[in-house]
Amino acid sequence: MNDISVTEAKIIEAANKVFLEHGIENATMGQIAEEAGINRTSLNYYFRGKRNLIQKTLTHMQSMIIPTISHFLDADDMTVIEKVELFIDDYIDLIMKYPMVPSFLLSELTRDPDWIIQMIKKRKLNFSKLLDQIKVEAAQGKVRLFKPEDLFANIFGLCVIPGLCKPLLMEFFFKNDEDKLNQFMALRKNEVKRTMRIWLKPE
Repeated sequence: MNDISVTEAKIIEAANKVFLEHGIENATMGQIAEEAGINRTSLNYYFRGKRNLIQKTLTHMQSMIIPTISHFLDADDMTVIEKVELFIDDYIDLIMKYPMVPSFLLSELTRDPDWIIQMIKKRKLNFSKLLDQIKVEAAQGKVRLFKPEDLFANIFGLCVIPGLCKPLLMEFFFKNDEDKLNQFMALRKNEVKRTMRIWLKPE
């Protein structure tokens, strides 16, 4: 459960479902309490309002994915491409389990990005090792020499946009069939990895 209690985890799961069904702005704390099977007083004990619940949910999400990032940043037995593919797999798995993550992030980065920035900074991720590895593998002809900000933008663009566009995908491509969307997202991993392998290929 990381740094949250069983009850908090239950509430976060309920909030994710309610946010998904009603949208972040339209969802109410009463609906979340009902979905979690607790009363409103208990919900308020754990979370002081919907904004606090959204922030706690995002903090919980990053507590699951940051260890993966730390692992591949520090790993000596993985190539750059393997590290990129590991992150893609884990991130898409996360947004399949918690479909509201992209919307949470967009909403909070627009409203108040500083707390998200500070939350990530506290994890003290060490990117210097990855940057050194990129230079070494580029010199060896294993990958092209690229800027880390381009890598960041490419991965998140390819992984996040489908989540943000879910209503359009459901309406125009999948006829509101959730199973078809899930199949698409599962296959999306391979498509994103294929695209990134092409982009990383030495010129």
